[in-house]
Amino acid sequence: MAKRGSPRNPGADPRRLPTGLDLRAISIVEGVRAGLAAAVPVAAGAWLSQPILSLAALGALLTCICDPSGPMRRRLPVLLAFIVAGGAFLSLFQWLRLAGITPVVAAAAPSLFACAYLRVWGQPLQALGNLLAVVLLLGTDDPLILRQSALNGAVFVGGGLWALLLTLTIWRIYPYGPARRAVADVWIDLAKLTRAVARLCETGAAADAWEHAARADRGAVREAIERARVTLMETVAARGPASGPAAQNLLRLEAADQVFGALIGLTDMLEQLPTRARHVPMLRRLRALLTVMARATERERLDRQSRFDTTLNRVTADLCADPTLAAFAGIIADRLRVATKYVDPAQYLPGSGPQGETGVPFRDRFMGPLRANLTWRSATLRHAARIAVVVTPTLAATLIWHGAYTHWVTITLVLVMQPFFANTWQRTLERVAGTLLGGLIAAVLSALMRSRLHVAGLLPVLGALALAVRQVSYAVYIAVYTPTVILLVENIHPGGSPWHIALARAGFTILGGLLAVAANVLLWPSWEPDRVRADLDAAIAAHAAFAAAVLNPAPGIDAEAARRAAGLASNNLEASLARAMQEPKRGQREALNTVLVADATLRRIAGRLIAISLAGPGRGGALGNWVVAALGAISKRGALPARPVGAGHDMLERLARQVAVLPEILVRLEETGPGALPPASPFQKAP
Repeated sequence: MAKRGSPRNPGADPRRLPTGLDLRAISIVEGVRAGLAAAVPVAAGAWLSQPILSLAALGALLTCICDPSGPMRRRLPVLLAFIVAGGAFLSLFQWLRLAGITPVVAAAAPSLFACAYLRVWGQPLQALGNLLAVVLLLGTDDPLILRQSALNGAVFVGGGLWALLLTLTIWRIYPYGPARRAVADVWIDLAKLTRAVARLCETGAAADAWEHAARADRGAVREAIERARVTLMETVAARGPASGPAAQNLLRLEAADQVFGALIGLTDMLEQLPTRARHVPMLRRLRALLTVMARATERERLDRQSRFDTTLNRVTADLCADPTLAAFAGIIADRLRVATKYVDPAQYLPGSGPQGETGVPFRDRFMGPLRANLTWRSATLRHAARIAVVVTPTLAATLIWHGAYTHWVTITLVLVMQPFFANTWQRTLERVAGTLLGGLIAAVLSALMRSRLHVAGLLPVLGALALAVRQVSYAVYIAVYTPTVILLVENIHPGGSPWHIALARAGFTILGGLLAVAANVLLWPSWEPDRVRADLDAAIAAHAAFAAAVLNPAPGIDAEAARRAAGLASNNLEASLARAMQEPKRGQREALNTVLVADATLRRIAGRLIAISLAGPGRGGALGNWVVAALGAISKRGALPARPVGAGHDMLERLARQVAVLPEILVRLEETGPGALPPASPFQKAP
């Protein structure tokens, strides 16, 4: 349960940095495309003895890195913007460098601020801004006359267009591939959740182990569902709703979300059963079914339908054998059967348009985030200002004491500095470790290469491998990408020692990482504990709304939407809590541990609400009304109402006990000492 998490699944223990490997994120096709994009310019440069073509290889490789994946309508504007702006930045700053340091610094400061501020429009624009900043910094290396700098910019643009051509001709063969893989990932995470529950039942685990599993595996499934929903809606917006693959993927995603809810309720019931160990074989069979469903989603076909149905019938029979679990059997079996059937897109998506932000006018999608972040309270605005204030003088210093590789200091600063300290600290550790290992690999490989032609042949292989493992781990990606950069530099400027290049890259990377960490501590820090309490209040409010939707259902209230909102609120709280626990404010440790207990309590409340909604003998009553009123009072920082006399059914009693614990946790939170967390509740210790 305490294994190290990955960026997509932070794991059960928020005290540990999520630096684990996510092997499911390996993308061979993406790597092959990047390798091919870099191979042609490098080979042409070696054959024609034109080192300048290595700039085309750099442009092609960075264009592949900038690719946000997904539907082409989403990717094309980002890629074109990078290619054009990247070529312009490279040409402009090489020409400005000829005029001296002052013009370069004057133009770099607002440009770096703008590149960092692009993150307000989402992850694709964040990657675009980072890579444009890298190209800008590379352009400050060589002072060139306008004709030569324009030629370099044109060659860079040519390499980017070559990579874009590969994207248009190869990647579009699989227009539904990203959505299909995203939905398959949801089923894989459901299988992992089921495996974790089976292990807990088999080992007779204690309550804290169940809490760890809920935090790690339920959070991972909810994040996977939301990623898949965004990817699928973007695909529908680009390709249109009236298509078989879009309808099939949407149906399977909604089925997976409902199976997820049933699994949460089933887990809550199993935890209370003294005979839960006898359900382990059923859970193993269910895990196998979910794994098969993931494979069927990715391959777009289900092999051995009869065997699948037979196993599903056994799972259903095992669940129905226990009256307390029978209701979950119907939900799980029904959703799995629906997910295996072919769906007519005309019936499932009858002309409906895409949901979410895809229907928002472009002006609103552009101006909304821009205006919302034009305040000093915005962590993104402070981050962009921090980038400009720190990188600009560092750039000036590297230009005054110029060396062939000093730009690695500023590039490291741009790439590792994040709005929050915990993210900067993690990124710095991963980049330094990856750079040290990658430099050693590059030096060994360079010693084995006998000619520039051999290096030219190896570069595409390394580039392909780096892009293939880009999402597995940042440290692994840097460890593979660093040899690519070192050998590419050696190819552009022959005669340099690979050991010297590797040591220079390692030293400048360490220096840049230290500067980034220091800047996050000293310049307008966004300390996460200041946000934890707000996220805790938001999570309590979301669970209060979920309780009202389940226990006092009203017309127009969607319980599924409330369940989703509660899950997202818990995930946001845990992400904020994980960042806070990595920060160097040790005096808040006790308060953060108390928030961790509150988060576990909310997860239990959500599980019991789901169990009641699916299998509860009664939802309302006096006790149910008290639960709704109590959670509402807690979310509004009010006093608890008096609990009614008399007992409800067993499931409702367990829920009420968890709700009653929550105010005690909040009291303990405010007793952890002044300054621990901002006060946000009127609860006082009982006399």
